[in-house]
Amino acid sequence: MPIRTDKHINEHSRLVIWEIEETPEWFLTQLNLDGEELAKYNEFRTDQRRVHWLAYRYILKNVVGMGKSVRVRYDQHSKPFIDLSDEHISVTHSGKFAGVILSKKYPVGIDVEEVNQRLHKIGDKFLSRDETGQAIETMSTEQLCVHWCAKEALYKLYGERKLDFKSHIRIGRLPEKLKGGFKGIIHAGKQENHFRLQVEKLDNYYLVYVIGTRMLKADRL
Repeated sequence: MPIRTDKHINEHSRLVIWEIEETPEWFLTQLNLDGEELAKYNEFRTDQRRVHWLAYRYILKNVVGMGKSVRVRYDQHSKPFIDLSDEHISVTHSGKFAGVILSKKYPVGIDVEEVNQRLHKIGDKFLSRDETGQAIETMSTEQLCVHWCAKEALYKLYGERKLDFKSHIRIGRLPEKLKGGFKGIIHAGKQENHFRLQVEKLDNYYLVYVIGTRMLKADRL
């Protein structure tokens, strides 16, 4: 099985990354989709979109071991949740990877993205010089990719559509060699919540994930 990562982050939380080698047809033979899921599946126009959507369901049902009867639903903000379960989940997919992070106790967020030059075209849409301490155009593609993944992960953790990447989510200093822990803030209304993110590289992709335990004041940005 092409499991790239499968680890327990703590006693409550687990991360699984799947390196996709299968076709949509293979995944369909392994899953027991209900009528609602099949209808959603048939809306997708490309095999890549289909296989991404199927892969994280496969992870939940067959790798994590929740069973084929588990159903992934979406709330009013399009945030996924597991029907009839209190477990928190976040999902991601990009290129050859699909991933899931789960926690029995805390909200979670995850994002994986391929390093791509297109990020230079949109960098000023989600970052400011005040945040990075340097001009956006001087940043490497890898740095931009990690910033983007971090903001996506925090956005997913928050779970509502009210956040603007540039004004409501702030990322702290990235770790050396772009591997390890770093800090992020979500500004939501009058609240300011601090979190610790983790980044690692998977081939030409970056993975960032966050578990929604708030940081102590001494550890904040």
